[in-house]
Amino acid sequence: MGIPLRIIAIKTVYSILHFIGRRNAVSLRLHPRNGLGGYASFHVRKEDVLMMQTKRISDYSLKGEVDYARTIFEDMANRDIVSWNVMIRGYVQNHRIGDARELFDKMPVRSSVSWNTMIMAYAQEGKTHIAMKLFIVMPDKDVVSWTAMISALSRGSHIIDAWRLFKQMPEPNSVSWASIISGFQQNGLAAETVCHFKEMLSAGVQPTSHSFTSALAATADLAMLSLSQQLYSQLLKRGFESNTHIGNSAISMFIKSGSFCDARHVLEDLPRPDIVTWNAMIVGYGQNGYGIEAIMSFHQMKKAQFLPDRVSFLGLLHGCSHCGYVENGMQYFHSMESNYGISPGPEHYACMVDLLARAGFLKEAHKLIKEMPFEPTCIFWRTLLNGCRIWGDLELGFYAASHILELDPYNSSACLMVMDIYASAGRWKEVVEMRRQMREREARKELGCSWIEIKGTIHLFTTRDDTHPEADHIYPTLKLLSCDVAYNAEVVRN
Repeated sequence: MGIPLRIIAIKTVYSILHFIGRRNAVSLRLHPRNGLGGYASFHVRKEDVLMMQTKRISDYSLKGEVDYARTIFEDMANRDIVSWNVMIRGYVQNHRIGDARELFDKMPVRSSVSWNTMIMAYAQEGKTHIAMKLFIVMPDKDVVSWTAMISALSRGSHIIDAWRLFKQMPEPNSVSWASIISGFQQNGLAAETVCHFKEMLSAGVQPTSHSFTSALAATADLAMLSLSQQLYSQLLKRGFESNTHIGNSAISMFIKSGSFCDARHVLEDLPRPDIVTWNAMIVGYGQNGYGIEAIMSFHQMKKAQFLPDRVSFLGLLHGCSHCGYVENGMQYFHSMESNYGISPGPEHYACMVDLLARAGFLKEAHKLIKEMPFEPTCIFWRTLLNGCRIWGDLELGFYAASHILELDPYNSSACLMVMDIYASAGRWKEVVEMRRQMREREARKELGCSWIEIKGTIHLFTTRDDTHPEADHIYPTLKLLSCDVAYNAEVVRN
């Protein structure tokens, strides 16, 4: 049984036929009409009309015209499960989850796609509790629904609940493992991320690029070189060495682990490095004080036909700041806008203030702060104050300190810097007053720590830490080294 249609232009007939794409499903007859033209009648199968209308719903939803899509949906003589799901998905894509739920509740029959669409919609909106309610009552849960719920709990910082749910999953696949591993990494649990990545490998599950990227990021946070090298070996073993995204993560991992040689080898082995790859090298070198290497990588990047972006210049300016390359830093800073059309942001100005202040150009640093196209925040005055402390400019230091206390009087680190500059000038009354204020506010400086990896074991140290089992040997050795450094510095001066 077909649907008779009548149209004036034969061209329109063939447009519809082409749209449907199934000429053999259509019977076409041409009839003369009073010698003035003609009309065509043809019959289209119901399933082809249904497919055409469903596609129109999808197209209008993608264009944001979801209300018109709903009109088409309501005018449909016949609807199947696909047309219901497409309409629900259209509402979800346009952030109208209430309308999607209303349609979902009216569905005569629901498929796993229907359930998963609603679960993922609520998860993306941050309504994890509603997503969980739907998940619990879902009759036939599949791997997509399990993974969607695990991802939702992870994003909502309910990582323990996500792990419990994962352990209940009948047959987790590589995507499910990638989801839970990513969840641990995004919640700052680096050690657990690596632990579960190893567990996945032991279960015989093939890792995806996503799970490798999460494991690489977690290993970077741990800064353990031996672990980094083991993970990279797994990466090579499974054929991911040519994946640019994974390679970028591996470069960052090796840089944070202190092995620039390994990071450089990863760059050289990548068949298609991108701007992120080069930026990882430039920023890594710059932030760790390798100014010359940062500059060399910057020019190698340009030679490889990549235009520098804001991140490239940030790494470059970091390198110049740490190494005191004032002239180079100023040149690169001014070239951002003049040569590449990139307006320097607050982070670039902060690097320049740091560069000038460290090198003793305190007036120039102050002038740059005053001439910035935005209001200076506390970090700029703290950077200037640090330069004043290094070079002994008390007057400008007091000026910077007054701005710090005005902008951020409760910041303990800033207060300690201000106290230091007051103590240098012998203004003990102000020092005592600031200490009293800090005690009243119970302001405490966040405890700093450092660590070193020796034979695969991390040794952590904090200020005045005597809990290490080898403390009786460590501190005398440090004292001897300090005396040796002081002696050599004296020899150089003489």
